[in-house]
Amino acid sequence: MNRTQTLRPLIAAMALAFAAAGVRAEETRLDTVSVSASALEDAQGPVYGYVAKRSRTGSKTDSPLVEIPQSVTVITKEQLQDQAVSGIDQSLRYSSGVVGGAYGADARSDWLLVRGFTPAFFLDGMTLPNGAWTGQSRVEPYGLERVEVLKGPSSVLYGQLPPGGMVNMVSKRPTDAATGEVGVEIGSFNHKQATVDLSGPLNAEGTWLYRLTALASDSDTSIDHGEDKRYFIAPALTWKPDADTSLTFLARYQKAETGNPGGFLPAQGTLLSNPNGSISPSFDPGEPDYDRYDKEMKSIGYEFAHVVNDTWTVRQNLRFAETDVLHDMVGANGLQADLRTLNRYVYTPHDKTKMFGVDNQAEARFSTGTLQHVVLAGLDYRKTNDHATSGFGAAPPIDVFDPVYGADIVTPANSSDVTQKQSQLGLYLQDQIKLDRWVLTLSGRQDWVDTDVHDNLSGKDSSQDDRAFTGRAGLNYVFDSGLAPYVAYSTSFQPTLERSFAGEVFKPTTGEQYEGGIKYQPTGTNHMVTAALYQTTQENALTVDPDHAFHSVQQGEIRVRGFEFESKFNFRPGFNVMASYTYSDSEVTKSNDPATLGKEVALLPRHQAALWADYTLQGGNWAGLGFGAGVRYVGSSYGDAANQWQADPYTLVDLSVHYDIKDWRMQLFVSNLTDKEYITACNSINWCYYGYERTITASARYRW
Repeated sequence: MNRTQTLRPLIAAMALAFAAAGVRAEETRLDTVSVSASALEDAQGPVYGYVAKRSRTGSKTDSPLVEIPQSVTVITKEQLQDQAVSGIDQSLRYSSGVVGGAYGADARSDWLLVRGFTPAFFLDGMTLPNGAWTGQSRVEPYGLERVEVLKGPSSVLYGQLPPGGMVNMVSKRPTDAATGEVGVEIGSFNHKQATVDLSGPLNAEGTWLYRLTALASDSDTSIDHGEDKRYFIAPALTWKPDADTSLTFLARYQKAETGNPGGFLPAQGTLLSNPNGSISPSFDPGEPDYDRYDKEMKSIGYEFAHVVNDTWTVRQNLRFAETDVLHDMVGANGLQADLRTLNRYVYTPHDKTKMFGVDNQAEARFSTGTLQHVVLAGLDYRKTNDHATSGFGAAPPIDVFDPVYGADIVTPANSSDVTQKQSQLGLYLQDQIKLDRWVLTLSGRQDWVDTDVHDNLSGKDSSQDDRAFTGRAGLNYVFDSGLAPYVAYSTSFQPTLERSFAGEVFKPTTGEQYEGGIKYQPTGTNHMVTAALYQTTQENALTVDPDHAFHSVQQGEIRVRGFEFESKFNFRPGFNVMASYTYSDSEVTKSNDPATLGKEVALLPRHQAALWADYTLQGGNWAGLGFGAGVRYVGSSYGDAANQWQADPYTLVDLSVHYDIKDWRMQLFVSNLTDKEYITACNSINWCYYGYERTITASARYRW
């Protein structure tokens, strides 16, 4: 059976799904359109319920989602609250095309795949520091208005990106009306948290607005001796001297103190049987008195916008950011012959990244005859300075079934000390052209990326200059009913700044994607249904070096074909339902390593599905009482490039109970209700990872 035949049942299922919903291209709805908060939605602002209608992420302009020729998923603040989200990976559990938590309960970072590739992480449309270890920047969800995923190659707007796409997190901004919230939360693993969110005008004229968002959290983790302490504060200030001009200053400080991340357990005793028994999911393979993971993130910048006249608007977004990571750890390195004595190593990566970025935009809205244009021209620049050191050495072994801690750990001398400087200059142009119901999007971009690397141990210098042109062409047809089929082609590129174990420079990876789908947002409703078929190809792909720890190899070409279905409904006030399904067919189509040729992409399951519903009583004696429940299915996947280690599929259940009374909301949320024990992945016989254990949180928030 060929690939087309494989996808035919999925295409038929998509058609039947829309037919069952009563979707007909020729249908024009004449229902009365009610005016609500959603009708006034801003592309970066609050959303009523779970269904967003507009976004900037997919076009850098304030555009309806049905007119963007690419898949975009938006997670709103209300969904983040209803599902008690504490990490970006958790926010995307019910989304199509996204794999989260592949390495289990890791308090250090958010590990994600989008359409089979690690995505780039952006905050307010600008990239976050991305050094050797600072790239895994865990942004605090409480400070966000929404989380958006742009799926597929998108370098045409943002520069160097992987082919899977990007995650753009949108910060909370000052509001015209005074509002506030304070909250407390307790939960599993001695979790304690306090939050505050204050916003409103500073003067009677409303020309100065402020917002202050803060969080303090102290928790243990599911791993013995683990901890997860987080501190976050984000002040924001907006100046609006008139209706045409705004200047918003955004600052952010976040600090995390985390012990051993856990995971990295041998296959014998987790995925495989062990005559000595099973290794506990809470087992700590490290040394409590030695392990630490301290991360500090700081940023400050502004967003400026000015409406020049009826045609032109100019914008400038600027940010300076700095991230520091100190990570000293003792890790697992496989069992000895007795299948209970665990070999261990010492690894000490330290990393500091500074980044400056600015994005200048000029937007013009005008008509030429019957054609309506939204033209965006931009020039962006960013400069990054990263200094990373690390040492690697041996550590005393430990008994996994009867661990005794307190071994004398000798910190190894640095075996790597590298300073890397990179600058990127990008020039882009986009035209969104409307003709009646047709929307044609044409985009092009030229990037110049210069990288200088200095090895502080050997004194050697190296440089790398990458030039790339990327583009996107997409066509939508928007029916009056809200049905919008589309087709699109897009490309991406990403310099690979790693070096092989032998010190060889890797080529830039490039990507291209063909995508076709349907978006359906019925007129006058708060519903959104999307379905897409796509093929994404990456050239010069990197994967884990099986012979040298913490190094990569460049294996050739990866192709991912898939089908995604996602639906979100606000049926009435207080009733939200969403569902998703993902089918992924991945293959390494070119490789220098025969062991990986023809294999599937690591960590990417063929099938995923999720369903969530949340209902709040609107009347009667129990008005304000609500219930939420969800089920998540993740199919089996391989954890390694050679497909030797396969994790079993698993199904998890989540449950929520909440009560709104006057200005209070009380909520109880349980993730993994049945406390199912499962393995998310195994990279090798030495490294396997347990999934998230059952987690219970209880919270109370007072809002005014």
